[in-house]
This record gives sequence, C-alpha cells and structure tokens, in this order.
Amino acid sequence: MKEHESYLLGIDIGGTGAKAGVFTRAGDLVGSGYGEYAMISTVPGQAEHDAEAWWQATILAIKQAIADISPELITGIGVGCTNGLIAVDRQGVPIRPAIMLWDQRALPEVDRIREQLGAEKVFEVTGNPVAPGAFSLPTILWLKHQEPEQFANAYKLMVPGGYLIARMTGEFTIDYSRASTTLLFDIRKRTWYQPFFKTLDIPLDKLPTPMPCDQVVGGITQAAAALTGLKAGTPVIAGCMDTIGASIGTGVLHEGQCFIIMGTAARVAGPLNKALFDHRFMNCTHIKDDYWQYIGAINGVGSSLRWIRDTFCQMEQKVADMSGTDVYELITDQAAQAPPGSKGLLFLPYLAGERTPIWDPYARGVFFGVTLGHNRNDFFRSVLEGAAFAIRHVIELLETDVGLAIEDLRIGGAAASSKIWNQIIADVLGKKVVSLTQSHTEVLGAAVLAGVSLGAYTDFESAMTQTVTLGDTFEPDDMAHESYNRLFPMYRELYEENKHHFKKLVELDLPQGWVTKGART
Repeated sequence: MKEHESYLLGIDIGGTGAKAGVFTRAGDLVGSGYGEYAMISTVPGQAEHDAEAWWQATILAIKQAIADISPELITGIGVGCTNGLIAVDRQGVPIRPAIMLWDQRALPEVDRIREQLGAEKVFEVTGNPVAPGAFSLPTILWLKHQEPEQFANAYKLMVPGGYLIARMTGEFTIDYSRASTTLLFDIRKRTWYQPFFKTLDIPLDKLPTPMPCDQVVGGITQAAAALTGLKAGTPVIAGCMDTIGASIGTGVLHEGQCFIIMGTAARVAGPLNKALFDHRFMNCTHIKDDYWQYIGAINGVGSSLRWIRDTFCQMEQKVADMSGTDVYELITDQAAQAPPGSKGLLFLPYLAGERTPIWDPYARGVFFGVTLGHNRNDFFRSVLEGAAFAIRHVIELLETDVGLAIEDLRIGGAAASSKIWNQIIADVLGKKVVSLTQSHTEVLGAAVLAGVSLGAYTDFESAMTQTVTLGDTFEPDDMAHESYNRLFPMYRELYEENKHHFKKLVELDLPQGWVTKGART
C-alpha cells in the first residue's frame, strides 16, 4: 500500500449486516469490515430490524476497514442500501424498529392505494406496481393508520442509506434511486409527486430531501468522526440503492447489458435508455440522467438453498464444520451428480412469496414430479434449477415484452463462486454467463460512485474500466439446454395452475408449530 495514495470508502447496509470497504482508484480492496445484526420476527409476516444496530454495525465495519489506513487519505464516502422504512426523531435516532422489505403486514394498505390513487395512475407516475414490502408507501400508510402516535412523532421517514448518512452528516436525504421505490416519486421528473401526498394525507415534510445519487450531502460530523475514526469533514454523497451500486460494481452501463446479483434474493437488472416501463418489474432512476434501471427481483434464490441447508443438510454442515470446507459446496457437489432436469423433478422457488414477475405474496414453494427414483442429489439440483428457471422467466420477459436483446449476463453475489450453479444458469438460459469474483460488488459500486462525484474518475465508463474484474466464463451446453427447453413451459404452467391453492392455504390460517393432540412432544 502506498502511503501517498488516496482511497474511497464504500458502505452497504444489507439484509444481515453492514459491509465497509476501502478501495484504491484501481478498485483494489485494501481494507474491509463487517458488522452483523439480526432480523426481528416475533409474529408471522413480520420482518423488522433494529436500526440502531445498523449504526453500531457500521461503526464496527468502518473501524475494521480503516484499521491500517490513515483517515486523511480517504477522500470520499458512498453508501448503498437494502430497502426498509425507519421513523426517526430530529437527531436521526430511530423511534421504533425499521420495517423491512420482507414484511407483509401492510398488504391491506395496497387495496387502499389502489382505491384512492388508482394502480394505473401510480404506475404512470412512478413506473412501479403497487405492492407491499418492495415499496415504502404501503408501510408508510400502515404506520399512519396502525401506529398514529409513532407516525406523528416521526420527524422523518427514512430508508436505510439515508438514515446512515443522517447519522454521519446530520443531513436528512434520500437518493433518487431509493426515492423511486417509495411510490411517491415522479420517476421521470425526479421529484416528489405532491398530489399523492395530498390525497393520502401524508405531510410532505415527513419525507427527506431527494438528491441525485452522486451529489455531496455533507461531511462527517465531529461526533461521527469520534465514533468511527474517520476524519471530520470527509465528504459523503447521497448514495444509492444496492442494485445501482451493483450495476456500477459489475460494469453494466449500457442498454442490453444485464447482470444478476445472487444473494438471499436475486436481482436481474440493467439500464434502460428510455422511460418505458413494464409493470412486472421494479424500476428506478439510473446514475445517468437520461437513463433508468429495471430490476427483476426474485425472492427464492439463495434463501431456497439456505432452507435446504438448514432443513436437510445437518450432516453436510457437520462435515463442513469439521473439515473447514464450505457447506454450500458440499451441497452443490451432490447436485452436480444429478442429470440436467433432475429426472423430471421441478421446483417452484416461492418459499417467501414472489415479486418479479408474478407479484404474489401468497405463492408457495413446490416440488413437483417426485418419484421413488429421486434421491438427495436430484432434490438439491432441482433447487438450483428452480432458481435458474425463475431467472429465465425474467430474462424472457425482458426480451419478448420489453424488447431488449440480451446476449450474456454477468453474475455477482454469493453464487458467483459456484461453478456448478453458474453452469446450470448458462444451460437453462442458453446464454453465456460471466462470473464476477469480487464479493464486494455493491460496496465497490458505492465507493466508485463517490469517486466519480468527487472527480477521482473522469466518468463512469472509465471508472468501471479501471475497477471491474471479470472471472470465469460459462458457455451453455446444447444438450442440457434442450432438456431445460422441454421443462421450462411446465415450470411456468405450474404456478398458473396452482396459484388459487396458495391463497387458500394462507386463508386456512393453520397454527404455526401446532402438535396433534396425543402426539409426543
């Protein structure tokens, strides 16, 4: 490390922890940190976080990341974030737990929005469908109607990135990309759409000030400097949603390019050079003024594999703990022993409902076609294939309905290191897949965004050229692709033919953890 070099700090508030990374202008990671926090879910459908834990985790992550770096050499800070709603007081301190995107309690407010605003009008203005969790407005209305005291006491209703920036700078802002997911933001004019506030009786001053992603919000306060070890006055930019950070970190800048971030959920995303939106996708502003970004948000990707691990793979976990190997590698190695198509075993990965493209919170996971001839390998592979089919469903809509020509895909996130899963995705899609070996895609993107804002790079094109490193390439196997072509229509039909059953299951309201009378406990 050269002492005279300057560095950029990227921070990302994710679903399970806060990451921080210090990067050179060439994109080399020279310091990293991580702080973990837990989900709060005491009743079905609830998903909350303690936002104060975000701040403490971020302090820890920053301290770890800059441990061997002089804070004077950090020239700018960028912040990326997942989605959630945090009610804060005038000091930026949370007055209740943050309600996260996985939370389903605001589902009744969706009907209210449709009745009072009209789903078509909301889509016309915001470029987005009316849905809970993924968008803030239903949650804002839930807070207003179910916790009126908390709503009245809230100085601002923040998103995770803006909240963190407020703790660092004292300024209450929201970047344009995250404002796009509130259902209160005019996605074309890039400003709050005041008629919606008036109709729903939401005070406009409850929401923070919208700002371009690359605009400097303020500097690190003396108080924040004392807690984090950063230099007071270090510039902090407005930041971005995690998917925009991933777009920068994967080097995807032009229409027709596409990337997938494979985490707990998957995001299939890319730029649009015109404001023509599909209601089955999430849409937001882009880092370029005349561009937008589509996002196909798929819930059951990493979460499905984790469910398999936690539910059926105690043996693999013990082996992994004893040998120091990755438990997921043990699972996917077994999946590789099954043939393409898993002997006709299909998996619908709707364990947590689904967003793009069906937008059905009632959807459930399904294993279909089980026979006595199926074994563990087949079940494991069918889960990997189910996620790949979900990705193909999104890609085909982009090509047939949105009119994009997608030749290949870049894959980042946890699954980017799985050669088996990447090959399955290439085979299912019939397209080349390029892995990104950097595990810090969103953090890098946030740092590079700060660098462009502060003049460390001439533009985003040159910044991405300098910082993005490509990994292995996976070409589709023709025979495997043909097998998947025969199965994919059935995969799509399974949901359509069973969706009415999913809602009925929810309406049954079966006890959670119930034990039959007389059964052993």
